[in-house]
Amino acid sequence: MGLGKDKVRNTTLTLLVFLSFLLSFNLLTAGRKIGEEENSSNQPVRSNIAMIEHSESEAFRPATVALHGVDPENSLVIAETFPLRNLLDSCFYSEDLIRVEDTSYIDSEDYLEMMATDQWVEFIFREELPIGILSQKFDDLTKEYEDEYFDRILINADNQNVVHFYNTKTSYLYTVTTVEDEMINIDPFLNMDNLNYKTAEIYYIGNKLVYLTKETMEIPCRSYVIDSVPNSKYTSNFYPDPSLVDTRTTETTTRYIDLTREVTINQQNHTLVFLRQIEDSGDLRPAERFIKSFEQVNHFENWTGSFSITDYDVKNEIVSFRREIDGLPVFSPSDNETVSEVGLVESGVTHLKLPLRYINTPITMEEDSGEELLSGVEVNERLFIELPAEKYDKIKDLTVGYTWKESEEADQVIYFIPDWYVLYDGVWLELESLLEMQGEVAYGF
Repeated sequence: MGLGKDKVRNTTLTLLVFLSFLLSFNLLTAGRKIGEEENSSNQPVRSNIAMIEHSESEAFRPATVALHGVDPENSLVIAETFPLRNLLDSCFYSEDLIRVEDTSYIDSEDYLEMMATDQWVEFIFREELPIGILSQKFDDLTKEYEDEYFDRILINADNQNVVHFYNTKTSYLYTVTTVEDEMINIDPFLNMDNLNYKTAEIYYIGNKLVYLTKETMEIPCRSYVIDSVPNSKYTSNFYPDPSLVDTRTTETTTRYIDLTREVTINQQNHTLVFLRQIEDSGDLRPAERFIKSFEQVNHFENWTGSFSITDYDVKNEIVSFRREIDGLPVFSPSDNETVSEVGLVESGVTHLKLPLRYINTPITMEEDSGEELLSGVEVNERLFIELPAEKYDKIKDLTVGYTWKESEEADQVIYFIPDWYVLYDGVWLELESLLEMQGEVAYGF
């Protein structure tokens, strides 16, 4: 009976992979037709690589919403914002703010005390963003504030005419007034039936203000057929005239080189790296850098889920975006399958790293029932108990995400397993892997 079941499952996977290839071929040819039609009417031609249009508002959205003092039974509840992403999209583009009226220094203790005195809705971002990225919302945003960063937005439930932008690292609070008779619509977030709110506690992890759930959570597993775009489509994008390109091939890589540019396609880790030498580099304002970086990734990304900003390397001026499933970040070994990187100067792109494989067709399987995960509070307690103090101090953040797992039955099928991830010493590590590494060190292995 077991062998028969495996045979049926493998046959089904093979059929799904074949159907996925047919769908991909149709999408590729349809994409070219769309581009030709738009060009004839003087509309922008769509990329011949990206067949999916991702939203800028999704890439820069707050990942979490926290309600302070709203739930009569719990002082703090939190939820993922992803189910209300369409509302966030309309809010992202609506012009309802006037200007920054005041700047004040409020440390984290005073910040928490302020929220404890009233009912607040707090939007939490995974990465700091410049206020200028929301310039379209402002009637009068001066350059003085465009380059200031924030990672929280705070709105009083009883006074929605004022919006606060807060930076948890610098402790600066920017108070913004709204357009007269225009209030930020937070009512859908105040309705606790709209999102899966869970009770939470406040912690300081690595000097960062973090809200951790007190309840266990059930997260579904996912399975997808994956696909990729032919390498020739990438090379023709970077090199319109192939006669000027020197091609060098090894067992695992193919390099395309001209006088100022180099493209390396690695078949082993399924990545593309583009490098370009630019003498007259110039500089970019922070908001412009972030938006243009998104546009670059959007030009190539065929991932059917969302992607959002995950890191900004200030020293090297590299903006990174991480792929998501159902709004949760996806992690893979060395992040080769899940993170895109963009380096920009005023006159163009200097660095680009792209994952080449992407999810295409979802698969429903018996194994996709789900995983019950520990609460955030329990995870933090385990880390505190099982790690030495000097190791625990290297933790900067915790999050729930999906692990990219290759199928052993079919090459083109990927499983996505939910798990806790720990930002340890600047690298995201799966919880159990981090604890196993510590155990090996402790026992001298």
